[in-house]
Amino acid sequence: MTNNITVGNRFQTLLGVSLLSGLFLFGNQVFSQASGVQLHPGDIVYADSGNAIDGGFVIKVDPATHEQTVIAKGVNLQMPYGIVVDSNGQIVVSDSGRLIHINAADNSQNVLTDNSSGKLGMPYGIDIDLSGEVVVANAQNVVRFDPASGQTTLVSTGSNLRAPCGVAVADNGALFVANMAAGQIVRVNPQNGNQKVIASGQYLNSPRSIAIQGNDLFVTDIVYTNLNYGVSGRVIHIDARTGAQTLVAEGGNLVDPVGIAIDANGQLIVGDPSTVNPSSPDIADGGYDGAIIVINPLTGAQNCIAHGQSGYLNPRGIAIVPAAATH
Repeated sequence: MTNNITVGNRFQTLLGVSLLSGLFLFGNQVFSQASGVQLHPGDIVYADSGNAIDGGFVIKVDPATHEQTVIAKGVNLQMPYGIVVDSNGQIVVSDSGRLIHINAADNSQNVLTDNSSGKLGMPYGIDIDLSGEVVVANAQNVVRFDPASGQTTLVSTGSNLRAPCGVAVADNGALFVANMAAGQIVRVNPQNGNQKVIASGQYLNSPRSIAIQGNDLFVTDIVYTNLNYGVSGRVIHIDARTGAQTLVAEGGNLVDPVGIAIDANGQLIVGDPSTVNPSSPDIADGGYDGAIIVINPLTGAQNCIAHGQSGYLNPRGIAIVPAAATH
């Protein structure tokens, strides 16, 4: 999430209510889903692709205590990937050809739009633009969804876009897109769709997601190795003006990182579904429980603040609740 834009009011004409609460079972453990979850500024919210039985999850992590709370699970959530939180504390998730709105205050879910018109495609990375519309990278194009009208429109296609899977909105409205298949970061003009490659190659190999603060871009990526799943993760800093790249962190807890966000202290928060948990009950099978990782952008120091457990162990997209949110 890069902008304190309110999209919550734009959802009103599209919302229904599907209340989720109660208990659900993972193996021999029972976890309670809070009936209404309060979000506080600075809270970490992540999308977890979950499991075939219970579906996907949206989970809150308290940045101080590291306690995890399930906000929503299953129903419409099948394989959630990208996530944003607006200044009203409203959540939007990309999931299996759909955008889903989640209200943490009552756990309700509603499908905002799907690909029935052929315009949304398969959304992956998402962000909110300066007008409160949801910008989507769908592995083919960049599109924009207006929650007020329910319309999806094309922003940019073709040319330099090759498997665009991450998108971030700059303070001036410019879009920065992670081209996963080309190892590139592309700047897109949101008005006319014009594209310019600002960084290519060097540390960039298969960029997944982007977080932006001022002229600083932070990108999750992987390199192929003979370790772990055959990949090692990295986080790259890119100067949005010059395209200059710096390696922030590589390896360690980073195996196959996906989502990335920047907290109020400038720390990087990364979701990695393949991080090894040394204390995992499944350590004999590798212990790939996934993790939420805090990374110091200056030193590259890594700290796992939350591991996956039981049914939720595949963290993907990451968002930070903005300062204006009080829900």
